[in-house]
Amino acid sequence: MTFSVAGICRRSGRIGFAVTTSSMAVGARVGAAAAGRGVVFSQARTDPRLHRPGLEAVSTGASADAALERMLAAATQPEWRQLGVLLADGSAAFHTGAACLPWSGARAADDCLAIGNFLAGPAVVDAMVEGFHRVPSAPLAERLVEALAAGERAGSERDPLRSAAVQIHAEQSFAWMDLRVDDDPDPIGALRGLATRFAGKADAYTLRALDPGNAPDSHDIEHDDSV
Repeated sequence: MTFSVAGICRRSGRIGFAVTTSSMAVGARVGAAAAGRGVVFSQARTDPRLHRPGLEAVSTGASADAALERMLAAATQPEWRQLGVLLADGSAAFHTGAACLPWSGARAADDCLAIGNFLAGPAVVDAMVEGFHRVPSAPLAERLVEALAAGERAGSERDPLRSAAVQIHAEQSFAWMDLRVDDDPDPIGALRGLATRFAGKADAYTLRALDPGNAPDSHDIEHDDSV
């Protein structure tokens, strides 16, 4: 009962994902990524433990298919799982178990993977891919959130959405952006607002980790919208 999109920005080298669902706190359970490596998803009957073997495989240079096989091998009752992998080279692999609620499936296209279950139909993942590619010059977070919005307009999932998340990785071991809307009647709209406000501050927060002596303090970051 979830739909997600992973994507790559060739201009910035960033990679990330966005996800939404009808249950609470989806960002705590669906999706993981590694800078310069890839994104993995575990959804439907979600098992966050499956992210680790997927990312471990990706980090050793395994193909998307091999990383997916590693996740499937670790999965309990894989017929209930929907899994996805998008590598930094643009290759993708996915699995939809036979017990996942219809409509369930995925579409991989240039530098992105859209995947979902309990959807109105295949038009949802098609719209997500189209939404991701609509403005290729836009920042990655904006493109990912727009892909979710396009999926919602195309039919969404079959229960009302309640939560959403977006995570972007740049060059560091920690996320450049990691935002969550845990319970909201318009989670995609709320996520879009958060991502827009945070985008101008993300580099400053990264600098605080890497070079704290030359980074702005919290007051300056929070009260200067140009930061």
